Amino acid sequence: MKKQILIIALVGFISLNSNALMAQKQADRKPQQEQVETLTTKQIKTVNKILSEYDSKSLTKDDAKAIMDAIRNAKIPGGKGVEKAINDAGFDFEEIRKLAPPPARPERPERQSR
Repeated sequence: MKKQILIIALVGFISLNSNALMAQKQADRKPQQEQVETLTTKQIKTVNKILSEYDSKSLTKDDAKAIMDAIRNAKIPGGKGVEKAINDAGFDFEEIRKLAPPPARPERPERQSR
C-alpha cells in the first residue's frame, strides 16, 4: 500500500513538473506577428514616412530590406493592411517582397505519436 501511494505521488510530481516545463517553453516562444486587414491612420503615416526616404522606381535589395526592417521595428503588423499602405504610397509591395522576402519561420519539430 505504501509503495502504491509513493508511486502515485511520484507520478503526480513528475506530471506537475512536466506541465510547468511545457508552460515555460511556450512562454519563451516569440508570438507570431499579427496579421491585420487595415492599419490605423498613425500606422499608415508611419509607413508613408518610411517610404518617403526611397525612390519607388529604383529600389535595391538593400532598400527593400531596410523598408521591411523599418516597418517591423515600428511594430506595424503584417497583412493586407501594410500591403495596401505600401501600394497606395506608389510602391509595389510584391516587388519589395521579392527583393526582401520575409525571414523563414523555423520548422516545428514533429510530435511523436504515442
